[in-house]
Amino acid sequence: MEPSVICIVGSSGSGKTTVIESVIPILRREGLSVGTLKHTHHDIPFDAAGKDSWRHGRAGAEKTAIVSPFGLAVFDHRPAPPGPEEIVARHFGDVDIVLVEGYKWGALPKIEVYRAEVADAPVCVGDPSLLALITDGPAPAMVRRLPSRDYERIAAFVMEYALSEPFALAATAVEPR
Repeated sequence: MEPSVICIVGSSGSGKTTVIESVIPILRREGLSVGTLKHTHHDIPFDAAGKDSWRHGRAGAEKTAIVSPFGLAVFDHRPAPPGPEEIVARHFGDVDIVLVEGYKWGALPKIEVYRAEVADAPVCVGDPSLLALITDGPAPAMVRRLPSRDYERIAAFVMEYALSEPFALAATAVEPR
């Protein structure tokens, strides 16, 4: 079975990472295996210059991997990074749900974290793939509202969606609730 995928999106500083790290233990407690995928626009190095895997990539390897007692890291050296659908399909087939931090402009199902002190307005309202808005303020009509720090309720919503909507490579838009 392919994993369910939900993007947790919002403005920088809205609390996306806090939501994800607070929901993961609840999902795990409920018996779900969880993967995460983080998207960033920042130019940060993933592999240290001069190290063997970096040198392999510079020599022309399209993919390199590092395996240690601490984990596995795979580096994809193609000029254009793969999209979230391809990443999930290739690397997350053994988990029940993938929480993606970012990709707010994509078609994957998403939950937006919104705080009025961080942004003037939610960015995804009107997006057909928006499932819910996590906020302490009001939510626009036709958008489901989840309270900001009610992680049990947020996790319950994520589980409800994850167990009813398996991921498909040809992601389809989901009507707001």
